[in-house]
Amino acid sequence: MTHYYRLCECFIAYLVAFISLSVSERISSKTYVIVSGNAACIRRLNGTHQVGCSSEVSGNVGVLHYVNDTDSLDWLINSGPHEPYVALLTSLNFNRDTVQKLRNSKKISGIIVSARTPVPDSFSPADQCPGNSYGLYHNDKDFGNCKKVTWNEDGNGMFFEDFEFPISLVTNKNETDYLINNCYLKFNEPIQGVPREYPLCAVQMKSRMSAAKDSETCMRRTLTATNLNPDKYCDPLGDKNVIGFLKDVPNEYKPDSKSIIMAVARMDSYSLFENIYPSADNHVSGIVALLAAAEAIGKVKHHFTNDSKDILFTFLNGEAFDYIGSSRMIYDMDNNALPLKLKMDHIDKILEVNQLAFRDEGKIWIHSDPLSRREPNISTEIDEMINSILDIGKNLSDLVGAVDQSLPLPPSSTQKFLQKQKIPAIVLTDHKGTFTNKYYNSRFDLARSIHAEAPDTNRSDGGYDYVTDQAKNLTDAATLLAKSLYTLATNSTAPDTLTADVSSVQHMLYCFLISPNCELFKEIIPPANEAFNNLVSRTSPYPFYVSVYSSSGSNNVTRLIQRLLTRYVGSEVNQTSACTSIEKVSTQLYNYLWMAGPLNPDNRTRSVTCMKNRVTQTKAYSPAFENSDYHGWNTFQYSTWTESSWKTNAILLRIFLIPSKAMEVGILCAGIFVTLASLGLVYLIARKSSSLFSLDNETEVTS
Repeated sequence: MTHYYRLCECFIAYLVAFISLSVSERISSKTYVIVSGNAACIRRLNGTHQVGCSSEVSGNVGVLHYVNDTDSLDWLINSGPHEPYVALLTSLNFNRDTVQKLRNSKKISGIIVSARTPVPDSFSPADQCPGNSYGLYHNDKDFGNCKKVTWNEDGNGMFFEDFEFPISLVTNKNETDYLINNCYLKFNEPIQGVPREYPLCAVQMKSRMSAAKDSETCMRRTLTATNLNPDKYCDPLGDKNVIGFLKDVPNEYKPDSKSIIMAVARMDSYSLFENIYPSADNHVSGIVALLAAAEAIGKVKHHFTNDSKDILFTFLNGEAFDYIGSSRMIYDMDNNALPLKLKMDHIDKILEVNQLAFRDEGKIWIHSDPLSRREPNISTEIDEMINSILDIGKNLSDLVGAVDQSLPLPPSSTQKFLQKQKIPAIVLTDHKGTFTNKYYNSRFDLARSIHAEAPDTNRSDGGYDYVTDQAKNLTDAATLLAKSLYTLATNSTAPDTLTADVSSVQHMLYCFLISPNCELFKEIIPPANEAFNNLVSRTSPYPFYVSVYSSSGSNNVTRLIQRLLTRYVGSEVNQTSACTSIEKVSTQLYNYLWMAGPLNPDNRTRSVTCMKNRVTQTKAYSPAFENSDYHGWNTFQYSTWTESSWKTNAILLRIFLIPSKAMEVGILCAGIFVTLASLGLVYLIARKSSSLFSLDNETEVTS
């Protein structure tokens, strides 16, 4: 009988626990409204600082206040009695001045930014002199710190601020409307300047980052194992570069000195908010132009003889974070870690393409380095390059202009190569001086901001085949690039038929900036079902962010650029034994890559192809993190950027109602009373248990 009662007690205990859990979940769902479209500002670190945002461990809580004009901002700062507040800002008033006023007030615990239009006329969280500390002109008395040109005049430097509170972007319009209408207007909006009574609508913002101080400290903590399951506090930024040679060469081929023309574009950018890195002008316009040029040259690569120079198409990653990709490529050159044991001595000239979408005075501008021009031979070769490109541009509606020779290079990967060795180099951009891109490294650098969207987004193809004005402009730029590279490599005039394909340009713009679920990308991905399913499930463009480094793979943009370049400069072959679906780092002379291929006439199956190519990935990973005794964290030699790690439940945004302080105290007192009463009741029952629960004893006696 005793055993029976113990089973009953266990059953009742489990039943009570189950009911308590179910009730608590129901109470939680009725108490909180989760905001799912939440893109958080995260923390990153370099050799000297931490930047970005983080919350308290359990999150920051504040009463929501909608700041949509100067009056609402002043009310919060000067009159709001219910601090701390969470400020909800529009895209127009989310700027450095407003954030600094809120910060100085000491009355806020977080900031939410609405993604609703309209967008500001300009917004760039980058600084005004991007990449200066690691660039060619660092500490130069004539050109350092943008003494000649302030490249990014709209830069507010917010990306490099360390905020002691969380900042989040709400990307879903319906959720923004809910915050305004069902939270702020319903419960919190002052009536004729008078604050509302309780209950008030509050927000919990949680974006707890694990890392702190700087990369050196964080990496040391991460690499110091304190238990069998060590914590990871941060990860180095990095990914892979993509490089591809044009010419078909014999297996015994070795490059001669100054036998390669290097064509360069950058692949990455950043913004304040996680997973929102569109990069339309900076740097998709340059990527698309160089890929389209590669396609055009690939069609005539049989013109390239043994006497022609080779062309090395180079797409560098991590350049937005102190030139990770270019500095690593130079490091690999010094350590014979690249295909053909490529070195700087093999490079004859560099032609880099940068931002191209907003043309200053309607032209593409040629920039050169005044420091390199101090060497007469190099200066002469630079002039020859410029004159050649100007001549080509005259036949393309006078497309090109040359910048004053006294001006330095704009922020560009070429600066890192010239730090290593002075060679003839030019950079093509859409700006003569200050950036024409008003959204440099920001979430507003979108397809629509560069006019690369179809006017009718309800078209059956979504705009995939609609040739925009930007596609036409970039086609002209790609043709200029193709003819210029052809002339530099062959030392002969490019044929008139050497032109970029406007359809290819349009398709790349659409696939990179609007929807990766497009026919072009479907043709170049591996033929496996997983790759296809991953592509068609995408509802937004792939982010142009270098991300944290992984030795076992690369990010989506990197793989797609490698496959596009392979398609454009490679050759279709029947050799299937060597073909692979995996994009990887390789030092082989030739690589073989499977592609799904175009649709067959049945519109269901595809013509799978194997592409023989000289395209590969190389590391875009700072050497600072491979050297265990590296001590150059403050020397500006190698990039030291890391990204903080965070737990799976560390990012949260939810709304709830808070009662008055008096009600909270009343509830607390009631809880304490119930607890004490329960303890007293338990004590009394325990004292009288022998008489209250005597059934067991009586049963035993009877037995």
